[in-house]
Amino acid sequence: MSQVPLDPLRPGALVGDHQLGHKLGEGAMGWVFEAEHTLIGKRVAIKVMKGTGQEGRLAAKRLLEEARSVNAIRHRGIIDIFDAGVLADGRPYLVMELLEGRSLHDEVKRSRGGLSVRVVFHLLAGVLEPLMAAHRAGVIHRDLKASNVFLLNAPQGLPLVKLLDFGIARRKGREEVLTSPQMTVGSMGFMGPEHIAGKVVPQSDLYGVGCLAWLMLTGRPVFPYGNPMELLQNHVHVKPPSVRTLRAETPPELEAWVAWLLEKKVEARPFSAEVALTVLREAEAASEGVRTAPGGPSFIELARGLDERARQVSGARAAVTDVTPAYVPPAVEEEPSSEVTQPPATPPTRTRPKSGTATPAIRKPVETVTSESSPSLRRSRVVTAGPRAESSSRLPAVGSNRPPASSPSPKPSRLDQTLAASLSDDGEGTSVGLEAPGPGKPPRE
Repeated sequence: MSQVPLDPLRPGALVGDHQLGHKLGEGAMGWVFEAEHTLIGKRVAIKVMKGTGQEGRLAAKRLLEEARSVNAIRHRGIIDIFDAGVLADGRPYLVMELLEGRSLHDEVKRSRGGLSVRVVFHLLAGVLEPLMAAHRAGVIHRDLKASNVFLLNAPQGLPLVKLLDFGIARRKGREEVLTSPQMTVGSMGFMGPEHIAGKVVPQSDLYGVGCLAWLMLTGRPVFPYGNPMELLQNHVHVKPPSVRTLRAETPPELEAWVAWLLEKKVEARPFSAEVALTVLREAEAASEGVRTAPGGPSFIELARGLDERARQVSGARAAVTDVTPAYVPPAVEEEPSSEVTQPPATPPTRTRPKSGTATPAIRKPVETVTSESSPSLRRSRVVTAGPRAESSSRLPAVGSNRPPASSPSPKPSRLDQTLAASLSDDGEGTSVGLEAPGPGKPPRE
């Protein structure tokens, strides 16, 4: 049992089998301390949440879900969590690996104008690799921002990247509500339109990566962090200008890639983190002069082809593994499961056939074939993939200035009327909660 006093937590106090050292940081939700295991001397970081009672119980559930999400992914680019527990006063804590380095937020702040293009390519790939693993494991981060990207000190060369804080991540198959059903959580400076509206899909994380790319290249956020309501309205309605208007030396391929991730419509962004990473590497190669053979496809054609092929393959898998003809577009719902649950078979009723009539044949149940059970299916060519094969994704033209839209402002939607809620800013436009009213509930003044 812990010997820790309620507030503040002091160096030397015990948390489980660990003795606390100095405080590494503090936020609105809790503290992070350096600590050491009392028996084996292993140095770790311990996150202790604030709040007790009902608030503490909810925080405990969130921390436990964070630990489960991280261990479901198991990627070297995501901070490792070893243990979880609850203090004597009811506050939960996590025991995590101790990282030495700095956050991307501090690195950009120190750069005063943006990081080098070479470093930006490296760090974006470092963010997308663990994000790709997370999405494959059915986990959506939901809170990508510069302070949740950690740069590990490297003896030589470029820093290694670690993604932090999966506390509000959404994990497939674990949809229990840890916030109000009408509450949207995330960081306002990195949230796409659908995220603000309360619908989160894997491409929502890619919008956050686009915001990170913009920040790294220009040293400033896509939209200024001033008024929270105006910031959210900008992410919903306003098209950002070209990166090259602020950073002229940005390669046009990288400029187009960033604009692709910042598209307002989910279906216009890359289909997956894997596609985004592949195209990013092509953009890096093109910017360094390593291009395809003469007469080969251009960077834009290559990117569109990769994205279209990914959509077709996903659509074909859905068509094979789904027993119903219904199509669920990826822009709104999560990826359909490859598992098919069939209703229990009803035992056939035995009846004696009348004389002179043929005995009816008994139909065998249809067997569902998946790409995993049939190697030949993986080699087959997709002829028709249903509606999912038709993609509205369009990579912006290289070199386009992409000025802000000059069209008249649309009429205020229900979303526009409900964005003003309990908002707090931590320097990165962080929203603790955006309350969107349900049916019949008036917007909050």
